[in-house]
Amino acid sequence: MSGRQPKCFGDGKAVFIERNVWDPSVPEDVKKRLQGSGKGIIQGPSNRVAVQPIPPDAKHPAAGQWGLVAAANLFPGEHVIDYVGRVSTMDAAEPDSEYVAELCPGIVIDAAREGGQARFINDFHVRRYSPNP
Repeated sequence: MSGRQPKCFGDGKAVFIERNVWDPSVPEDVKKRLQGSGKGIIQGPSNRVAVQPIPPDAKHPAAGQWGLVAAANLFPGEHVIDYVGRVSTMDAAEPDSEYVAELCPGIVIDAAREGGQARFINDFHVRRYSPNP
């Protein structure tokens, strides 16, 4: 866990982490391949984004929840933030988690219990309409 947790980390349901936590379900050879050189990884909270509450009365699909917003001008192709959490096999992941991102076939990152600021990216996967009409 990091001592540099952002002042406003959001919903209080997860522990703030700066690096992925590797579940024992991930085979060692897969872990080594995915970890690679580690170059380009952004460590710690990013000052390029902020976690903010979305007002409950907002006409927004995620009203009343927390969301990740730009805190600075962002440019096309810019690496802003990494999605970190518990890396596991699909079978070992929490089945009902709403914070799962597929890393490669059969391997996922789940930020439900441990994660960084990127866990607050709203993807609207259960919404019928676009967040930006």
